[in-house]
Amino acid sequence: MQNQSFLAMEDPLDALCHHFSLTKALLPPNARIPPTFDMTLSAPPSRQPTHLFAILPPEDNARVPTLMIPVSAGLYGQSFAADLLPAGTALPVPHIQNGNGAQPPCVTLPVVPVSAPHSLSIPLVLLFGLGLETDRNLLAQRMLPAQVIGEFPHFPAMVGVMAKLPEQQFEWYLGYTHGMWKNVLALAPKDAGLVEFVQMAHKVIVEAGRLRGRR
Repeated sequence: MQNQSFLAMEDPLDALCHHFSLTKALLPPNARIPPTFDMTLSAPPSRQPTHLFAILPPEDNARVPTLMIPVSAGLYGQSFAADLLPAGTALPVPHIQNGNGAQPPCVTLPVVPVSAPHSLSIPLVLLFGLGLETDRNLLAQRMLPAQVIGEFPHFPAMVGVMAKLPEQQFEWYLGYTHGMWKNVLALAPKDAGLVEFVQMAHKVIVEAGRLRGRR
């Protein structure tokens, strides 16, 4: 059965939490990483998370909050080669606390700190690596401008359009897509199509950068 897509209307972290029926949560910058963390349930869970990845911000940017990203240990193990979860990863069993009139229901999950090359794009890697989102058009829209995507699959044309972007826009896509590629290398998703697509987008931007440098 195909998963419902949330990415078309939500940012990647919101969409990832939505797939696990959870409300997005962040830890404040420089906050201590707790051993467990309560995530608010937005609906009866149809997919049970087992852990939270606490995505640590880069050391040179202490003002960035820590992303709390739900994962299912079984699904993660099937989908990624990088072993980020501890042995005996099915335990402790997440504990659901029923809400009352003042407090919504929540689930208490064990927390696994993760140092990622690029924290901002980790939710997108996990969304597609776990198979929660499957529409590659939505992936492309997060990684490349629409006018560049419109030239696919003609690689030189994609590079040419990318090279003509305004500086600020180009730098944003360069940072995001380069970070996404580094995350793919670090997490090693088993979906070869995902790896190839991210690599292609990264190559487009790298080649566009070379063209810009020659002008």
